[in-house]
Amino acid sequence: MIKRLSRLLFLCAGFLLAFSGSLSAQTIIADFTDATNDRFTNSSSFIGADYDFSGVATGNRWATLISDNVIIGASHNRPVIGNGLTFYEDNDPSKAPIVRDTTFGHRIAGTDIYLAVLDEPVTPNITSYNFTTEVLSAPAFDAATNSSFSAAGSLQDEIVFTVGISPTERDDPSQNQAVGRNRIAGYVEDLPFQGTLNNDSLLLIQDQPNSVNFVEHESRFQGGDSGAPLFIERDGELVLLGVNSFTASGVFSGVSFIGNHADEINDFILDNAVAPSFSQTSTLSSVSTVPEPSVFGLGLLAMAVLGFKRRK
Repeated sequence: MIKRLSRLLFLCAGFLLAFSGSLSAQTIIADFTDATNDRFTNSSSFIGADYDFSGVATGNRWATLISDNVIIGASHNRPVIGNGLTFYEDNDPSKAPIVRDTTFGHRIAGTDIYLAVLDEPVTPNITSYNFTTEVLSAPAFDAATNSSFSAAGSLQDEIVFTVGISPTERDDPSQNQAVGRNRIAGYVEDLPFQGTLNNDSLLLIQDQPNSVNFVEHESRFQGGDSGAPLFIERDGELVLLGVNSFTASGVFSGVSFIGNHADEINDFILDNAVAPSFSQTSTLSSVSTVPEPSVFGLGLLAMAVLGFKRRK
């Protein structure tokens, strides 16, 4: 069964899509409603009402705060210098936003992970997120054998929060934020993507409502979701696992996993700190951890991971 699914995954891999450019197609969320899934409907029924999303910015592109002056996003859909990033202190769209620009950035070599420095720190009422430091590993992706799929460490089968463009389509693009859920289906190492070779990725699969793996408000990325964050809840707080990078075969969503690069991310934060009180990086070693052009290897791999996971 695993071998058959691996072969099928390989055949679908050519339909891997990277989402880039301005915000466009809305993320797909099962049973979406404004009240339950749109952040700026500002409803008590919002599935993220108990959590702080103030460190998630849109504007020209997605970005997520990992310190008071450093953001993380997707390199292929990186924030444009001079166009601004818009943060809101809570989910009330009528409040004055905090707008910052990026000054310079750094792509983590061989990955779709992009770090950038803001022109000035955000205000204290905007949060920055702890991020995973768990290291995941698996055989490197091999297009010939498709043998690299693996369980995602402590994250395997965990339910996570996804972020993407809201189907509500507000007039202000910075307020087009929707939150869904999904389950971590597996992990892929060194996936070739967008001309890079070191993409360590978490895979999410859009299940049918009658599947045992289906979760309420299950989501799948669409064009323009690249760079938005993937969160897991730990002790009542959101912990960042990675950034949206690709989709495949109309079923799979892929996230650039940041745990394997935590040291480099920490170094970038410290090198660009504007105050000695900086302490926004994660020590949660128990936590491991979309865009538009196409790449051939991931769709099949996702199905292989899913087959591996469910067979177990």
